[in-house]
Amino acid sequence: MKFDYKSLKNLALLSQVGVMMAVPIIGCVILGSYLDSKFGTQILFLIIFTLLGVGAAFRNLYILALKKNPDGKKAPKR
Repeated sequence: MKFDYKSLKNLALLSQVGVMMAVPIIGCVILGSYLDSKFGTQILFLIIFTLLGVGAAFRNLYILALKKNPDGKKAPKR
């Protein structure tokens, strides 16, 4: 039986995308919640940092996509 490394690469890329989306968003939500409790604001910092976390997550995905395909062209079929 031949072992398929392409499937493992795809699985690694998929898990990397999930982590790259979750970590900035969760981190910024926790930071925003902490700052709201520290300064006594309602949800001001939570909203600001959540938006920053989402922006950072999509920036990370954009950079990952450029690294995987730097030409901006479609990948050749194999």
